[in-house]
Amino acid sequence: MERAAKSACQTLFPHSKPMPEPASNTPQETSSEDARFEATLMFESTSVSVSRQEEDVALAAELMASGLLSEREVTAAVADWSIYGHVSLAQHLTSRELITSEQLETLSQRSKKRVDRARESIAGGSAMLTGKDSMLLATLERLDGSGRVAKLLGVTVAARPSDQEVRVMEGRYELIRKLGQGGLGRVWLARDVNLNRYVALKEISHMAGSSHVIQRFKNEAEITGRLDHPSIVPIYQLGEDLTTQRVFYTMRFLGRSTLQDAIVEYHERREDGDEDPMLLRQLLTAFVNVCHAIGYAHSRKVIHRDLKPENVVIDSFGQVIVIDWGLAKVVDETTVESLVDSVALTSTDQTSEGQVMGTPLYMAPEQAAGRLDELDYRTDIYGLGAILFAIVTGFAPHEKTQKESADSGVGARGMITAIASGETPSAFEVHAEADPALEAICGKAMSRRRYARYQEATQLADDVQRWMAGETVSAYQEGPWRRANRWMSLHSRLTQAMIGVAMVVLVALTTLAMTARQNQLALARANYADMSGDLRELELQFRGIAVELGKDVRFLASLPPIEGIMNAREGIDVEEEAVWRERLETIYAGMLRSNSDYVSISFESYGEKGEAIEVVRVQRNPADPTLVRTMPPSRLRSSEEDALISAVATLEPGDAKLTLENRDMSVVNARGVDRLTVATPVFSDVTGKFFGMTVIESDVSGRVSEVLAGLGEVKYQLYLADGRGKVWATDTPSGGVRLVNTVETVPDLPEEVAQLLEKPQYPFQLESEDEYIARRFYVDPAGHGLFIFGRLADE
Repeated sequence: MERAAKSACQTLFPHSKPMPEPASNTPQETSSEDARFEATLMFESTSVSVSRQEEDVALAAELMASGLLSEREVTAAVADWSIYGHVSLAQHLTSRELITSEQLETLSQRSKKRVDRARESIAGGSAMLTGKDSMLLATLERLDGSGRVAKLLGVTVAARPSDQEVRVMEGRYELIRKLGQGGLGRVWLARDVNLNRYVALKEISHMAGSSHVIQRFKNEAEITGRLDHPSIVPIYQLGEDLTTQRVFYTMRFLGRSTLQDAIVEYHERREDGDEDPMLLRQLLTAFVNVCHAIGYAHSRKVIHRDLKPENVVIDSFGQVIVIDWGLAKVVDETTVESLVDSVALTSTDQTSEGQVMGTPLYMAPEQAAGRLDELDYRTDIYGLGAILFAIVTGFAPHEKTQKESADSGVGARGMITAIASGETPSAFEVHAEADPALEAICGKAMSRRRYARYQEATQLADDVQRWMAGETVSAYQEGPWRRANRWMSLHSRLTQAMIGVAMVVLVALTTLAMTARQNQLALARANYADMSGDLRELELQFRGIAVELGKDVRFLASLPPIEGIMNAREGIDVEEEAVWRERLETIYAGMLRSNSDYVSISFESYGEKGEAIEVVRVQRNPADPTLVRTMPPSRLRSSEEDALISAVATLEPGDAKLTLENRDMSVVNARGVDRLTVATPVFSDVTGKFFGMTVIESDVSGRVSEVLAGLGEVKYQLYLADGRGKVWATDTPSGGVRLVNTVETVPDLPEEVAQLLEKPQYPFQLESEDEYIARRFYVDPAGHGLFIFGRLADE
């Protein structure tokens, strides 16, 4: 059973068309008199035995009646099998794993009984059959009276009337061959002798001749005859056979193609990748015609009660005809239909008689529940929705229920119960790519609540026509994107014009954007080039400052008063040390006044314990930088273990030491900014020993301000800092030059630059094109160096 279900999922769209209903069968017209009396059987009689063919037909009939496989699935299963071959149908189904061996055993037993009953019926009849082909023909007719199974298996049987059936109907109609057979009657192709035209003649079968059935048969003809509509089969005559007294009626002879055939062909093409939207529109156009025909019938107070694609014929010129009005009823609120008027359930895929009337695959819930008093126009609306469901998905609405009922073993009656109590089938569950609007129309037409359905067939037709025209439908609330798509399809020329304008605007905007981007990149490259040049200029400026300080401090160390002070301390010079100190203070004061960025100048001696002892010191007043003052001997200071003098003591004559470190002896800076200190050693000319050093303290912030001011307006972010990253000053497009008085580091410093800053005494130059430049250089290899960082501004 699981394999059958799996196969059903894999063969949803068979490759051969299903057999149309008996009333829609129309044979090809014959051109000779002999064709009306000769029975033909299209096999090669020498290739297989008669019993094998009988058993194949009987097995197929039992298989379809059981519901294990639908007609569609059986069609797909036999697409690569032939009844004329050496492999039986049972062997073929087993090899394909469509049914289990237990299921096949049960079906085989039933099919053998069916063959036995057919042969007994033939043997018990009064007709004398001669020849193998005649015997097979008679057997097949009893096994498959409607011809559906024979056509499904590829067996074409042209049945001629028997000796008892060769008759003239009221002297006007001659029977040619049988088109199909149902539960109540059979349909013949006949010739109207008077008008020399072909008609379809339907008569009561010899097995259904009760007065009740005859009355229903006459009602069918009368109801159909009163419906004068182009899409409803016309009735020509209602009469009685002169010899057998069987009631018959004649009607228009229709083509073989049904709406079911067109639906199968469309979905086969769609599954093969040939999805032509015109085929769907043709099916929907035919469906609209069916809706109008049923709407006309409703206006004449007639309901069909058995609407399905097989009951819609499409002739050779595309005209749509609704047939099989055998279950039709005139709606009369003054009469009550009894259970005797309905028909008994026999099969899930044929019109049935009993408490449940209609075809279960397309049946409304109230029909399945047997609530005869609730069957009205809206029952037909459900049937129309079921036909639309088949058009959209390729499957009958309750085909899934049929499969589940067969797999579970509850049979046809269980399927009827499920239809009566189940939910409304969803087209999306069968065909996920179904159009949402069409799915909504199907859902509304097949609503379980009759009041929720379309109340008229024309309303359903209008919604389908609106969908085909690209308009909104009443059953579906579409979203804005779908509404926009529909609007564009309706206004194609305006849409094309708007798209053209949009493309022009888009191209223009793209061009402008590209131009703006190119200009922006060009500007960024220009700013980057300016930034790179400015940073090189800054480095040169600071190196120049270091060189100038070195020259000044060496000049101060070579002054005669320095040598005079040393000689006086050695007792060599006749002049006292105070005289030389006063002379030196005068020179230092003049130097401070001529260099506004100098904070202090001092001459310091080197003590025995490594301490720095001030000999002369001239400095600016921290509160008033314009005031230069000489420190008296009582205010001179000394510093034990001074790092600067210890470092200078190791230098050669003429070398200079630059540092950014603050000393205990440094002048207190009111602004709290860093200073650059430079010192050079002083050696005694007499003894040649290291005596001390001359020191110049320079205000870094002042020099920085001067340098940055010389750059003018910058278009990038600039940061000046010591070699450890402590910022001295910034220069930005929006803020200009800003001196930093607190501990501040460069914000959002790139990780690779931050890693290099952590390595002391390591000069580097790192550039990221069109983004930043970072440089650290040293004017004193033993110092912390200077760090310059430039970044293109986002502002």
